[in-house]
Amino acid sequence: MIWRRVRVLGSTTIADLHHTIQIAMGWDNDYLHCFHIHGKDYGIAYEGGISFSDKPQSVHLDDFGFNVGDRFTYLYNFNDYWLSDIRIESIQHAREIAYPIPYCLSGKGKCGEKIYNLFDELDALSKVLYKIVHANDSTTVGDIRSLIEDYESVRFNRQSINMNLAREFPPSA
Repeated sequence: MIWRRVRVLGSTTIADLHHTIQIAMGWDNDYLHCFHIHGKDYGIAYEGGISFSDKPQSVHLDDFGFNVGDRFTYLYNFNDYWLSDIRIESIQHAREIAYPIPYCLSGKGKCGEKIYNLFDELDALSKVLYKIVHANDSTTVGDIRSLIEDYESVRFNRQSINMNLAREFPPSA
């Protein structure tokens, strides 16, 4: 199972939640999407795609009156039907949070066109470690770097996700 735990504010708009999910999952916003909340669809309308009755920049999570345990769905890529189950784990006041928002707390698996497989991750990591352990005078940083890039392409990287979230949603002054 591929999953992410992401903390967002109640003031987060549907548009910002969409972009947060895109970053957290490592997607490139290449496909149409749709949130299904309390029996209604929400999202960002694109030319040639579906339209929504509400503007995504003006609908906030607080508007739904969620309680802990509430759920809704996020469908991305209508062809491959990548359905995400969004769960409200906790509700806290913004002043109780000591790190940037949005923020990825944890996760598992790499998303994208290639299906995540733990064996892919272990295989890539073992190649990196083998090359390092058996390095000799002719081994270059480039030899190891390409293996590390292969490893990074199949592993969940919370630090990278949070750097990308901070770049997309810089803290307000």
